[in-house]
Parts: sequence; C-alpha cells; structure tokens
Amino acid sequence: MFHVEHSIMKITRNILDIHQRTSFFGEIEFDNKVNRISIVDDSPRDNEDWIVPGLVDSHVHIESSMLPPAEFSRMVAQFGTTAVVYDPHEIANVAGEDGVRFMVKDAEQSSIKLFLAIPSCVPSTPFETNGGEFGSTEIQKFSQHAVALAEVMNFPGVINQDEKVLEKLSIARQHNLQIDGHCPNLRGDNLQTYIDYGITTDHECSSLEEAEEKIRRGMMIQIREGSAARNFDALHSLIPRFSDSLMFCTDDAHPDDILQNGHINRFFRLGQKYGYSIFDLYKIALINPVNHYKLTVGLLRENDFADFLVVDNLNDFNVKSNFINGIDVLKQTQHSNSSPLKSVFPTYRFSTEDFKIFAKGCFARVIRAFDGELFTDSFDWQHGLGYNAEVSANQQLDIAKIAVINRYKNAPISLGFISGFGIKYGAIASSIAHDSHNVVVIGVDDDSMAAAAQMIFESNAGICVVAGEKQEILPLPIAGLMSNEPYQFVANQYIELVSMARNICGVSLSSPFMTMAFMSLQVIPKLKIGDLGLFDVDKFSFTELFHE
Repeated sequence: MFHVEHSIMKITRNILDIHQRTSFFGEIEFDNKVNRISIVDDSPRDNEDWIVPGLVDSHVHIESSMLPPAEFSRMVAQFGTTAVVYDPHEIANVAGEDGVRFMVKDAEQSSIKLFLAIPSCVPSTPFETNGGEFGSTEIQKFSQHAVALAEVMNFPGVINQDEKVLEKLSIARQHNLQIDGHCPNLRGDNLQTYIDYGITTDHECSSLEEAEEKIRRGMMIQIREGSAARNFDALHSLIPRFSDSLMFCTDDAHPDDILQNGHINRFFRLGQKYGYSIFDLYKIALINPVNHYKLTVGLLRENDFADFLVVDNLNDFNVKSNFINGIDVLKQTQHSNSSPLKSVFPTYRFSTEDFKIFAKGCFARVIRAFDGELFTDSFDWQHGLGYNAEVSANQQLDIAKIAVINRYKNAPISLGFISGFGIKYGAIASSIAHDSHNVVVIGVDDDSMAAAAQMIFESNAGICVVAGEKQEILPLPIAGLMSNEPYQFVANQYIELVSMARNICGVSLSSPFMTMAFMSLQVIPKLKIGDLGLFDVDKFSFTELFHE
C-alpha cells in the first residue's frame, strides 16, 4: 500500500448503510479511519452521488489478468474493488517460492488491499511437468503473512488421507487460517469427509443442487464470474435464500474482460437485473468475505478503516472515487513498473514433423471444449484411416489438433485432438496453461502450429496467433505469465489477438485463450491433455489417444 500523511476530511453525500439496511443524506468525517458519520436528512437527495462501502474479490489468481499485483490493483480499483484475496498458485507452479515472494513484494506497492492465500497444491498433480514446488515447508514460511490456505484441489488426497496433504491442512489450522476448497462435483460422504478436515469454501459449483448440498453441509459458496467460467446465471437464485453463505469471486479474469465488464461491481449489475436487494448483494460482496477471512477492510462504520467509494448512482455503480485508508487511489495514476521474474525457455527448432499424428487405432479420443466452462467432455472419432496413416485436423467436423510442449526442459511433444474451438485456419498458442503452464498450441495445420510454437519459445513466453503471414504475439516476460506494460496496453493487445483468432482463424469461443489455458488442467473433468499425455480426469490416469 502507498503510505501518505492524512488530514481530516469531510464529505456530504447520500450514504448507504448496509448494516441497518437503510440510506440517508449525511456527512462522513475521516482520515485513515471513519471518525464520524452523521445524518443530515433522513431521505436521500436526488441528483446526488452516493457514499457506499467498497467491494471484495474473495478468490482470484492475479496472474490470469496477465498483470503483476500492483498494476492489477490499479486496474480494478476503478471498478470499486477495495480488497482481494489472491492465490499466487500459477506463478508458484512456474517458479516456486521465488514466484510467490515476487507477488508478495509487488503487492506491497498495491493501491488496494491484497491478502495472501497460500498455494496448497503445487504441483497440482504428479501427471504433468511444472517448474516449482511449494510444500509444507514453504506454507509454514508464509503462514504469518496470509489469511488462508488456498484452494485444496487435491480432494482425492484429502479423502484418502494422504499424509502430505493432511500436513498442509494441519499447518493452516495451527495458524488459524481459513482453508479454501476446490471440489467440483464432490458430493455425499466424500464431500463430508473433505469438509470435516476444515475446508470451508468452494468456487467450482456449476449447479444449484451441488451448491445447495455444500451449503447445507456448512460450506461458503463463492459464486464465480471469470473469463472462462461464469456461474452467476446458474447460481443466482441462491442469493435471497442463502446470502449468509455466499461470496463473489472472479477466479480467473483477463484484462479486456475486466475493462469491458467490470470486476466485482458486475455482480451488482447482474443481481439488480434480477431484482435482488442491494443489501443482500453487499453482504455477499463485502461483509461475508471480510468476516470469513478476518480482513482489515472497512465496512463504512465509525472507527472502521476509511475504505469506501463515491458512486454516481446505485444502479450503474460508476465509481468516481475509491478511498482506501482515507486516500482516493483513483488519483494515483502512475503505472506500476515491476522487475520481471524471467523464465528462460529451452531451445527448440520446431518443424511440421513435430505436429504430425499417426493412427494407432480406428478411433481417436477427442476433447470437447465448451464456451464459458472449465469442464470438458470427450467423444470417439472414427477417422476412417488405416493403422499408421497420418490423421489430420478436420475443420468440417470442428476437430483441431492440440499440442502441449514442456517449457522447462526438452521433451517429446504431447499431441491430441480437440473440438469446440471452431478454428478453421492457422493456429493459436500460449505459455499460460493451467496449472503447470507448459505451452499449448491449437491449430488445423502443422505449419501454423510449428510457427506458433516457435514464436512462443523464441520470445520466452507469450500469447500468439498465426494466420498465414499475419503473426502477432503479446510477450509475457514476468515468469511467462504477466506483462510489465500498463494494463491498457495489455488489454488492447489481448483484444487484438482475440479479434485475429475469431475473425481470421474462425475461432468461435468468446474467450479462446482463457478456455485454451484450461485444456491441460488435470483436476477438472473430463478429458484433458498435459505435456505427458492425454489424461482421463474421472479415472485420474493417462489414457491412449487411439483405440480399436
């Protein structure tokens, strides 16, 4: 946080009291804390701005914004975000303890309040290659500086009482940290076992039935609206019934999405569209996460930290000022220039031969991706070719090739097929691929896939599109995940790449690079692909690309 001298200030506006669930025209007197709130008039005045509390993102991977913490904070502050609980899981998988220390140090320059949730599953599985480990020793080191142990993705390890997993949970409990969950589709007795080890939240619910069961068993459900997974439409009817058991989060959001749709304030627009009370929305967006994680964030009461917003009205929620500890951080416009934590890639010279696939059976297993979902499905494709015949992409059937390439050492390329992207020309590639962040390439011809892979490795990370002679890349020099440029530049470059992917390559997904980044995530069903091969998440084991 920036530290400056405070002087007593007074603001007279309409004031929203989320505790008494009322509003009035009044005066707030504050320095770094709210010293006094007084009522001038019982009724709010027309054509006046509003003083309202700030907003909290209860779970986010800042790295997914492709910005380091301080620059991310500068971006989201304009949308009324006061605080964020962040899990540096992505950079921990790339650079281990050094990566987490980079995030913590950069967060010290943040304009908003950033609270650390310690990565709990690094590596997330033993079935792909990553760049760092973050175990019990590292968790112990960071426990004094954190509010939570971040999402425990290894729910099989909890259920089966894996000693290493249980040791991490024990450390968190010793330090009175909340323990966040990640347990898609976990139900019944196994869910209860998971909860009994002190795991209190889940942000992976995509159905009402699943969310309601988890709430009945005592969990807090984090309703997510990110760039790849959007669950508000499926879960919003929980709001009037279970407002005490809900929080909002973005989890993973790209900068263009945030600039176009907002941050946590988007939940207010969505919620009010359905007619939900602004007081229920504030309980979920502020009161619950502050109380759950014991955050040092003001709730717009006397003697609280002076964390509040000035907005033009309660419907559009356009933020005019964002006061953090009494300082309007929207007036701090300087770009946050971080020192890159570089990631040097191995030397590859890619050729079309590297991306050829030869039949080893009559049927090929194809990953089926869905717009706005992290889950995948699969189907068998009868390609109609003989044994050892070359099997190419099939644009008419929407079947493209997908490759995952080890970014940490020279190794064989993992190849497969994928449907759902709609790609008809060229290739797209990225060094962002959850959770281990190897390089993923999707394309319909081997030349384009080789060219895209070459661009990523020669640039030591980035996101790129290859469409014939037109080739563009957004470099990501900070651990291969984040840019050191201002957020407006990163967002505009990303928008250009998405436009190329959609308008030239024919990709049909709304957020193709975000969806592509989750095609290697082996802790979310159903069929995924990592650098070591095709992975059946339901069986939690590798599977062959071809079968009879």
